[in-house]
Amino acid sequence: MKSKNIFKIFIVAFLISNVFVNIKAYQSSYFQAYLLYDFNNGSYIVPYEIYNKLDDNFPNITQTTLPIKFLKARYLLNIDSISQAKSLLYDASKANPHIMAVENMLADIYLMENNLDSAYLFSKLAFSKMPNVDIHRNTYFTVLRSLKDSMNVESELDNAFMRLKNLRSSQKDWYDYIYSKSIITDSTATVIPLINQFKERFPNEDPKIINELENRIELGSQSYTLFSLFSAMGDDYFMKEDYENASNYYEQSIDYNQDNYIIYENLAISYDLSKRTDMALEMYDLVLNNFKPTNGRVEFYKGLLLVRLGENELGCNYLRESSNKNYVGSNTKIRASEVYVALCVNN
Repeated sequence: MKSKNIFKIFIVAFLISNVFVNIKAYQSSYFQAYLLYDFNNGSYIVPYEIYNKLDDNFPNITQTTLPIKFLKARYLLNIDSISQAKSLLYDASKANPHIMAVENMLADIYLMENNLDSAYLFSKLAFSKMPNVDIHRNTYFTVLRSLKDSMNVESELDNAFMRLKNLRSSQKDWYDYIYSKSIITDSTATVIPLINQFKERFPNEDPKIINELENRIELGSQSYTLFSLFSAMGDDYFMKEDYENASNYYEQSIDYNQDNYIIYENLAISYDLSKRTDMALEMYDLVLNNFKPTNGRVEFYKGLLLVRLGENELGCNYLRESSNKNYVGSNTKIRASEVYVALCVNN
């Protein structure tokens, strides 16, 4: 009889613990969805009160296997809580040692702090384990360029590129390699042949970027970056009202610089003017939430888009905000205040 009672107690305890586990998992998955949305879109919409309270120990990874502490570290970095972010990241690497997002973020932090030894260690680890991820290549090559005066990194760069060539055929790999090679070697004799190889390998690729890169290398300019090249190409197509090509180059420029909000603005407007409405709205929101610009440009274009979609009240709210910020189009000279009055006050 006693053994039966013990067995019943055990069963009840097991059921209660199982229910508790399921509740915790359900609650966590609900909040994970918001964190993953932010991560996938490069945004930081989830407020501190939400991500700070989310239990990152149980469960400690999302359904996509990303450590929750890694996702929380993103927000801490965004508010400059760097030491806390690093502490979370070191714990996150134990939660799932098979993905390299954590190591790559640590490399970015150490690169920002000019701790090149640690940046090199983590960027090389991320690239070595998952070389086919663009951001791993970006970070690793950036570190190698930063180390050009303190160690012989040219052969390491060459070996990394050869590995990429054997894995895939990507123009981005070539661009990054040629640019990095030009910085590390500071010699046109070794770089120009690579540019010729690129032209042979990608005969259908728009030649403007590689030609501009070649011109700057031959001139010996050290001030250029791949970001400036791609963004300039985007601006060129934007001025020609070829918004699809403009958006393609703006997207590529963002791969090399995620901190210039003007590019995000231009990308959002390019999506808008090429009738990719959902992408435009998402990008407008990213600019507004992440960068909080003060010139009223994003509010103006988002307001116009919403009015076109029939959402007059919400659209007029954004146009009013733009008007309050005294936005005037740099090329069109159209005033937001005049548009607001015409669309929202007189109608």
